[in-house]
Amino acid sequence: MSDGADSAGLRISYLIQQFPVPTETFAVSDIAALTALGHHVSVYTLKPPRRGEEALAKRCGVSPELAVFRPSWAGARAWPRLVWRRRKQAAWLVRQIVPHWRSAPLLCLQTLLCIPRLLEIADQVGRGGSDVVHAFWSRHVALVLPLLKTANAPCLRTAFVGAYDLVADDFILQTSAQATEILFSHAEVNRPFLERKAGPETSIEIIHRGIPLMDVAADDRRDPFRLMTASALVQSKNVEAVIRSFAEARAWESRLTLRIYGDGPDRPRLERLVQQLGCPASVTFAGHVPRDALFLEMQRASLFVLLSKKPSERLPNVLKEALWAGCGVISSNSEGIEELLPDPGIGMVVDPDDAQAIGAAFRSLLSESPDEGRRRRERARAFIADHYSSAASMRAYVRAWQSHLRTDEGRSTIVDVRQGANQA
Repeated sequence: MSDGADSAGLRISYLIQQFPVPTETFAVSDIAALTALGHHVSVYTLKPPRRGEEALAKRCGVSPELAVFRPSWAGARAWPRLVWRRRKQAAWLVRQIVPHWRSAPLLCLQTLLCIPRLLEIADQVGRGGSDVVHAFWSRHVALVLPLLKTANAPCLRTAFVGAYDLVADDFILQTSAQATEILFSHAEVNRPFLERKAGPETSIEIIHRGIPLMDVAADDRRDPFRLMTASALVQSKNVEAVIRSFAEARAWESRLTLRIYGDGPDRPRLERLVQQLGCPASVTFAGHVPRDALFLEMQRASLFVLLSKKPSERLPNVLKEALWAGCGVISSNSEGIEELLPDPGIGMVVDPDDAQAIGAAFRSLLSESPDEGRRRRERARAFIADHYSSAASMRAYVRAWQSHLRTDEGRSTIVDVRQGANQA
């Protein structure tokens, strides 16, 4: 069965805070995979476009044909009339927000200011005839889901609960989760959390988030002494530990080099650290680069290291890309990481505070024979292809959506009619 034939051509509305975001290119990948499967995706954002939006969209690989609906000045002029027309829903939202004012005043103020745009999105989606309305994150924009529920909109309401949501664990997540018919997450370790948040009629689906399986270079011209990392340069990502571990490794292999991809407020401090450790000539701060350029760099590196301590870290996509690119991988023991790195034959897991363990992992991977490296790369790529491709993960999403649509007596006719049209 071909990609385009294993679905019913669903109309899917994606709700997302802002789109695209350079550090969240997996949103672009998911939407591209759904489109390739024959579905019709529209994106609704809470925030207005960034400066240089067209260049950013091109750099992130957003299809120019994708319909993206953002707030506008023209739309904002109609907000007072919209709020009055939907004043009961607006009042309901206010009642969900105000009780939390004392514990989270800034969040409450932000959410109150979002109400006109939330009503606008609910109005647009409700009139658009969507089969599925999916919140990509369970943040402010996900409050569209309870608005659709209270309006009895004839669409399937679903949301993804992941990194940011798990840490925030606030009234936004609770309110939106209770209004969903399916809650998705990307790691089994998250299931107990979702079970506590789900409504009485909410199903839970754990589907690993995938990556696009980009073409791998036919040659394997790796620099055996090149190490790399890629992340936002913030303290929680713990790039400092990568730099310190690299500096220690150079004591026994002076030819090692390190390339650091990404940017952020911690960069000046990290640059000073490199100077203090005496290895400025061996460390390159390469800044943010497009996804395809980063993947090319991964195919030239011997080792990829991520020692993040970020509380919300869950099966990072950058590790999946490094495995697919053929890098030896060393990761911190973030929650659920054993689902991605089940054994050292695929990737090494270490305590980010254990310098001795990190050093041993460096030595183990850098001392591989060519045959050992080839076998590791083959096994890692097979594992990623089987469990972490964006096409496979989006097929699983579609199966979950269609299963609920078919069993919902009020919506099954929509799916059946489209299936008949596809098969004709």
